[in-house]
Amino acid sequence: MVLTYGWAYGSEGTELRGKEFMVAISIGGPDAAYQAGGHNHFSMSELTKPFQATSNLTGMRFLPTFTKQGVRLLKNEQVLESAEKLRHLKFNY
Repeated sequence: MVLTYGWAYGSEGTELRGKEFMVAISIGGPDAAYQAGGHNHFSMSELTKPFQATSNLTGMRFLPTFTKQGVRLLKNEQVLESAEKLRHLKFNY
């Protein structure tokens, strides 16, 4: 419903225009799995292209993706540290 024509995009769809769009992803696999030639065949940048396209369509500013890889091997403290890092993330433009 949020991405409705006439509300989020289109000639009269301006409700999301100017807002920031950020994707936060946690992945069980290691960094090497998300590269050309890796187990998953694509980089995280390639996998987030549809989100970037949606951001462009709706006039939002696409922020750098926050990715934490290898989470299945992390201890609880490390997961909490990553969450705090995300919470306090600042972007300079």
